[in-house]
This record gives sequence, C-alpha cells and structure tokens, in this order.
Amino acid sequence: MKDYIIGVNLPDSTGLLQLEEVLGRFVNDGFNACEINLSTFPMIIGGEVKPRVVDYVREILGRFPLRYTSHAGYGLDLRNLEELDMHRAVLFSSVDVCEALGIELLNLHYEVKTLYNEREKAFFEAHLEAAEYAQQLGVKLSIENIEVEHADKAADFVRAVNHPNMGMTLDLGHLYLSALHFGYDFMETVRSCAPLLSHLHINDNTGDFEMMRIDNFDIYKTMDRNYRFAFGRGDIHIPPFWGKAPLGEALSVIKKAGYQGVWLCEYYSHSFIPFNREVQERVRREIENA
Repeated sequence: MKDYIIGVNLPDSTGLLQLEEVLGRFVNDGFNACEINLSTFPMIIGGEVKPRVVDYVREILGRFPLRYTSHAGYGLDLRNLEELDMHRAVLFSSVDVCEALGIELLNLHYEVKTLYNEREKAFFEAHLEAAEYAQQLGVKLSIENIEVEHADKAADFVRAVNHPNMGMTLDLGHLYLSALHFGYDFMETVRSCAPLLSHLHINDNTGDFEMMRIDNFDIYKTMDRNYRFAFGRGDIHIPPFWGKAPLGEALSVIKKAGYQGVWLCEYYSHSFIPFNREVQERVRREIENA
C-alpha cells in the first residue's frame, strides 16, 4: 500500500519557543508533513532575509521527520504597482527562505483578477521570474485559488505562465464556497484542475459564503473566529469531513489523476488538538479507499 504524505499547517500563533512542541505533537498525531506560513516568524523584515532567525528555525525543523512546504506571508500583492519593488523583494526573499530551510514548495495566492492590464502584467511577470529563480534553488511555486474568485482563473493563470516550475494548489474549502456563491460546478472544476496540481489544501466549511469578505475585508479580518465557527460563516477552515464539502469525491478524482504531492490538511489545528490524530487518520483512510 502506498504511503501517502498527509500534512498539516503550522498555526500562525506559534512562537519561536513553541515550534518544537507543536512539531512534536504533529509527529505524534501521525502527520508526515507541515506547512509553514513564512510570516509566522520574522524571517523577512523590510523585504530582506534575516539569517539569524532562519538559522534558528532551520535547526528546529531538522529535528523532526517531516516534509515541509510553505505559504507566502500575509499581504503579498504582486498587483500593487505603488509598492511593487517591496512586494517583489518579499516574493524573492520568500524563495530564498524556502531554499535555506529546505522547503520544497512555496504556495502563493492568486487573489482576484483585476480589470487593469498593467497590474495583471506586473503580476504575471513577477511570478514568471520567480518561477525561474526558484527552479534554480529547488523550490516549486504553486498558485492557490481563493474563495472570492472563480478557481478556473487560478488554473488559467498557471496554464498561461506555462513554466515547469509552477503548478496549482487546489484549496477544496475555498473551491466549495466559491462554487456555491458564484454558481459553478465543484466537481467539474476539481476534474479540470487535477492535472495541474502540485499541491493540495484540504479543509472544510458549511458552504455559507461570508459577504463581508468582499464588501469590507478589513472588518472581515477582525471578525471573531469562534463566532464564525458557531454560525458557520465563510472560510472557517475546520477539519476535513467536519463540514459539508464533498471532500471524499474530490479526493478520489485527485488520486485517480495521479497526484503525487502532499495532502495538506489546512485547518485551525490548535482549536482541535484532541482530535488531530483522528483527522489525520480519516483523511488517510479516505485517500487509501478512494
């Protein structure tokens, strides 16, 4: 039987002094991989890599038998022409940090396509250059769909860049919300995206789209997570198979398409610590039985 690599994301609240404890818990819960948001630790400041912090993190990561992937830090916006130099610096420094930490993949949000050609041109060129640069360092770039945009646009972007070092991250929770809100077919999109996948995010929600995510993102970011859990509002990143997304069917399609990457459970694992082993085992069983 194939040994599937089941991963989980590091909580953003993890401090440097907590990192070893959290990774140890993941190993004990049976996870094989961990995804780290690069803004969790001050490894990049003002667009520049801080080697002392990177060295500290690398030494701890090396203590555990885990594969590591990464997520670009919050706020990265390669369509921001007004501050493009800084955003490009953060992008390329993110690749450098991944290489230094031995991280194999950098996940980047597609976000929302604009109507401005110059912004889209800057976005395209930055990612194309970064894909080439990252290839030299052994880091794969992967573009993720989000819930406020049609997932096909992220897939079309990957096809347009057409670089061997760029694939797509399919976030199944984001896709479920987006498909319901914008009125397109969830499973048809899974099938069309599956051949492009270099990475996968598995999480769940109730399918209840939170309009504040579009109407006022600043207020949305301040909404209490426990309130959103209780009322099932938006992209709540609960454990796989705790919500309503048809994850089993999606995992079956992705497996049959020959996906070889990490099956990353991207949820608020620190809120579900007593159940994390159960989550890992359920996801592994669903993939094996697909």
